[in-house]
Amino acid sequence: MVEKRVWRKRQTKTFNVMKYQSSNTKQIYNIEFIRKQDICPECSHLRKKKKDKCLQYYSDTNSAYCFNCFTTFFEYKPYSNEKQYKIPEWKNITKLTDKAVKWFNGRMISQDTLNSMKIYSDTEFMPQFNKEIEVICFPFFFESKLINIKYRGSNKSFKLHSGSELIFFNLDKIKDNDSIIIVEGEIDALTFIENKFNNVISVPNGANKNLEFLDNYIDLFEQLNKVYIATDNDTKGIELRDELIRRLGADKCSIVSFKECKDANEYYIKYGGLEFKELLNNAKEPAVKGIVYCNNIQNELYDFYKNGTEKGLEINQDEIDKYITWELRRLAIVTGIPGSGKSEIVDYLVSKLNLIHGWKAAYFTPENYPLKYHYQKMFEKFIGKRFNISYSNDIEYDMAYEHLKNNFFWILNEDDLTIDKILSDAKFLIKKKGIKILVIDPYNKIDHQYNSNMSETQYISKFLDKLIMFGKLNDLLIFLIAHPVKMQKGDVPTLYNINGSSHFYNKTDYGFTCHREFDDNNLMTNEVQIHWQKIKFKHLGCQGVSELRYNYNNGRLENRIDINGWDNSNWLIKNTEIIEQNNDFDLTIDEKIPF
Repeated sequence: MVEKRVWRKRQTKTFNVMKYQSSNTKQIYNIEFIRKQDICPECSHLRKKKKDKCLQYYSDTNSAYCFNCFTTFFEYKPYSNEKQYKIPEWKNITKLTDKAVKWFNGRMISQDTLNSMKIYSDTEFMPQFNKEIEVICFPFFFESKLINIKYRGSNKSFKLHSGSELIFFNLDKIKDNDSIIIVEGEIDALTFIENKFNNVISVPNGANKNLEFLDNYIDLFEQLNKVYIATDNDTKGIELRDELIRRLGADKCSIVSFKECKDANEYYIKYGGLEFKELLNNAKEPAVKGIVYCNNIQNELYDFYKNGTEKGLEINQDEIDKYITWELRRLAIVTGIPGSGKSEIVDYLVSKLNLIHGWKAAYFTPENYPLKYHYQKMFEKFIGKRFNISYSNDIEYDMAYEHLKNNFFWILNEDDLTIDKILSDAKFLIKKKGIKILVIDPYNKIDHQYNSNMSETQYISKFLDKLIMFGKLNDLLIFLIAHPVKMQKGDVPTLYNINGSSHFYNKTDYGFTCHREFDDNNLMTNEVQIHWQKIKFKHLGCQGVSELRYNYNNGRLENRIDINGWDNSNWLIKNTEIIEQNNDFDLTIDEKIPF
């Protein structure tokens, strides 16, 4: 049964009670809003001033925000196949205040450009100030319908319309042109429009990890011949640029350079319109398959020169992190005797990389079909409980479903199990969903098509080369699980013991063996070892053995010396980053300017 929490302040009257979900703990509360300000069900009872009204209710979006614990409460709706978005009200306002016009003039953007894009002034409640203030409104249209509005106020305050769909600003232009310019903010888009480049669109929330707006409209880019990437010239902007190129294809992308300037508007103010109009003519081609010039990796080279080699990413578990860290463009080969937990351990590592770093994953895992069996394993790793209504509740089921459907994808075409088909499908998921991890489990389930003139060793060499290059060209971390030859019971295989060729050791970036210990009766226990046998680069780790314990409740790996016992917590609550859509923007505005 789903635990119901009722939060009521008055019992003398009957009011409509709605279900709301906390963005912090994910708990569901039955809240009756009698007034616009009330006490918070999550923090008020923990405060000295328990009656302080810190919870603000917004009737237009049917949501609430606590200004003490910074928790948002959304109307709870169980998952559905189609996400429901709220459409903001179009007020049909066309006027800008004198202050707003003066600010735009300082950015060299004329009122004609602002009018053409229906930019207007209004007042809006901004959580940063806990009151209504003057804002500039940027409406987002698609197919002439209002989809979202971004509100920009003083002191670097932003928010998007709560509950509305994220789309590109000026998205309609993508259908009217065979080329498009992508920028990082509305001001940069207006700058291009001011200079008669109307084929410009802007990402809605800056250089943000959330690329939902690209996932939903990726098909619109198919008809384009050219995409000019004109994101900001900073670390986040370059990361966004590289991800857009990865998703859209280097063959149709060109990179716009703003020299020493941070963005398009700064470049326009400094160099003027004549120089600005040459930006696209001077755009550079990104590195394409087979050809690399120094200027293609100029920024990467200088960063390496200045900062040296960076350590890979950790998964926040000392017993593993002390031996290995992770980065993209790498091949990891995994082996172990049957029953040693190879698949479970890879699933655990992938789950942690997804949870902590947001890396989405695709699986070719025919041994886990029907899919419900693999889904069960992933559910248990994230939720911490068994996948059964006797152990988990409906809220946890919905929470896991939303996370897994957006982050994990499966590849299996029973008519074509070749590596070329697997990589073709992975390429599709890179473009459509932005996956960063590909798991092939196991090697022997692939339809290997040997050339009659090729030995098995030669075939394996070319097979691994194909995986390595695919990972490097598409920014993927690839896990390949391969079985060893028959071993004596209790022996720990190495990568050299994988059936077929020593190339499994020679060519991989990461290589490790999964091993389970045996008890006095020669039976496998839940004591697990990961033997890190090959880490190709020193900055990524070193050889060693992680000694862990397998948690039968959920398939997680625990540190053996962990005095806290089993981790059966809900990861989707415990490790959730609370990123408020209203505040999560890469702000570039000068603090002295009112907007």
